Amino acid sequence: MNTHWVSKLADKIVKERGLKVTIASGITTSGPPHLGTVCEFLYPWALVRELKRRNVEPYFIFVGDIMDAFDSIPLTLKKYSKILREHLGKPLCGVPDPYECHESYGDHFLDETKKIMEMFNVELNEIVGSNTLYRKGLYDSYLKLFIKKLSEVKRILEETSLRKLPEKWKDIVLPICGECGKIATTRVVELDIEKERIYYVCDKDVGYTKGCGHKGYVTIGSHNWKLAWRLDWPSRQDFLNVDVEGAGVDHHTRGGSWDTAVAIHRKIFGKEPPIGFKYGFILIHGRKMSKSKGLGALDYVLSLVPPEILKYFLFKGDLEENKNFKDDAASLLRLYEEFKHIGLIIEQKEKVKDIALAKKVYAYLLAVGKTKAELHISFADVLVLYQLYKNWDIIEKKLGRPEEVKKLSKYVENWIKLSIVPREYLIEFKPTPVTKYVEAVRDFAEKLSSEMRDIDIHNLVYEVAKKHSIQPKEFFKTLYVALLGQPYGPRLGRLIVALGVEKVKNTLLSMART
Repeated sequence: MNTHWVSKLADKIVKERGLKVTIASGITTSGPPHLGTVCEFLYPWALVRELKRRNVEPYFIFVGDIMDAFDSIPLTLKKYSKILREHLGKPLCGVPDPYECHESYGDHFLDETKKIMEMFNVELNEIVGSNTLYRKGLYDSYLKLFIKKLSEVKRILEETSLRKLPEKWKDIVLPICGECGKIATTRVVELDIEKERIYYVCDKDVGYTKGCGHKGYVTIGSHNWKLAWRLDWPSRQDFLNVDVEGAGVDHHTRGGSWDTAVAIHRKIFGKEPPIGFKYGFILIHGRKMSKSKGLGALDYVLSLVPPEILKYFLFKGDLEENKNFKDDAASLLRLYEEFKHIGLIIEQKEKVKDIALAKKVYAYLLAVGKTKAELHISFADVLVLYQLYKNWDIIEKKLGRPEEVKKLSKYVENWIKLSIVPREYLIEFKPTPVTKYVEAVRDFAEKLSSEMRDIDIHNLVYEVAKKHSIQPKEFFKTLYVALLGQPYGPRLGRLIVALGVEKVKNTLLSMART
């Protein structure tokens, strides 16, 4: 039985919704995509893949919430602060694109998200900005319904958000100020259903910006407004006929917006809500992603690992657990090695009985989409060889997998450029005369054979150290110094194979003259 969350959720979807379903997701495109952004489209895409495998017809729609307020300038855009600061509080679709290549700031980063999806080979049926949905009038009837049922809507919001609203509260909708263009600073003072007008005053101080004091109204037909998020979400789900939608655990906590959405579906629309699922946060070294602080920038993460390895990382754990991505070399090398290992298990058709391993195998198949291993060579080996030869043609010949070497080459070069290569991998072949344990080094060299694998060479170090009554740790240091001129390096067996066993044999014999 497949216990991976994607398979279990697909079981539920087929049972409750049948063989034709709409899966929705979306993000607020308030800045460059970061590591946390990708789960918003990768998790539903994983479901789409599994449902297609079961001959279900999924329709995958992704919404960019570019009617949301522009509330902060990301760290990576600080050089545009002068241009952007005056637009804080406006809808993202009303903020100019600082790069001057799209209609708006929101459109620019929605398009960036689309390009990231293409990098991950994510296919969807539709991607749309929320401003388009508003302009089409798809929310109009919902706003009118909420106005008619204002007292009931207010009661639902109080019960599900666990907070008391002011007695004269009417902020079910956020008008865009006709004077300053801000949406974060307006407060509704009257809702006139007969004239279809929303009267407001632009007076809120929201911390990062202030209203201009203008008083006026917008008509429902003008579409210069958006529903409050807790009403926008269920309305959108309803008119898009959404069957399944996920969200972060923060939306699903007690008092979160998912509880409100469910209640609106049942008590206002008289319908059952979509199937919901929740996922944990994506962390980087234990800290939440942040556009404003520049944490988890996706272009940085994708300079360290290929998209399919990042997909594997996100899919291999349980859905609701937090995924803690670490960009230190040791963690990344383990991730590369694990990805290679799982791919080879699948390619060699090994029987997998362990549940944890089976989940990793399934995650790999979701990430890669084929039963042939993506990697047969070790990233660590490529890193070692590049440090030694600085020539990709030589490395391709040595490893015999030119396509894989070419694929990994840019990541090796990025690691070096970003200075995240571990100290032991910053090496060069620098033969150095042996001054300690000379006879042991000669003995080790004489026993080396070109037929030996790296593990055989590793074991030989211990064998010779024991024979000559030397602490293995000290003998390793001696051999590293003899070959690299420093008392450390990558795994010695790998290093010697990378250099060439016969070359090392002759080098050690010449360096260990008695």
